[in-house]
Amino acid sequence: MNVSAKDGFLVACLTLGLTLAGVASHALPHPMGVSTVGALGMLTAAYLPRRYALVPVFLTVLLVDAYNGFYSLLAMSFVYIGHLAATLAVRPVLSSVGVRSVAVAAVVSAFVFYALSNLTPMAMGYYPNTFAGWIACYTNALPFLFKSIVANAIYGGLAFGLVALIGANHAHRLAAAKRH
Repeated sequence: MNVSAKDGFLVACLTLGLTLAGVASHALPHPMGVSTVGALGMLTAAYLPRRYALVPVFLTVLLVDAYNGFYSLLAMSFVYIGHLAATLAVRPVLSSVGVRSVAVAAVVSAFVFYALSNLTPMAMGYYPNTFAGWIACYTNALPFLFKSIVANAIYGGLAFGLVALIGANHAHRLAAAKRH
């Protein structure tokens, strides 16, 4: 196996692993608005090549929806676009991973998802297409924005912390092996 084939294999394994972790975590019961998908998008934006970063996020939502049952195509479109756009939006923020960048990414991801997914009730006619209707729609969704920020911060913090611990442990083992 040459270097690029090894890299491709590792990327494929990481993509599959993140997808399986995403499906497993998102399929678990959770309060409405407290999802692991935002944190998954943060991880994929930080660690996967651009062309693969959206795959685990898309497959996670698609597979869990397939299991739980699909709903309105219009609503699903805005939700899926919101998750994918949030993943793309945090990529520049997470070009250098640290506590501050993960915290900022948690907020950016939640806000992008909030802005796009809340087009659903407007498009489906739950609110009048007036200035007051738009304000009411987005105001009523503020609790979900706050829940998303908290979920992204907690799940993202745990996930990035785990990656840092695994990386530190791996680096420690490599250093120990080089001494022998």
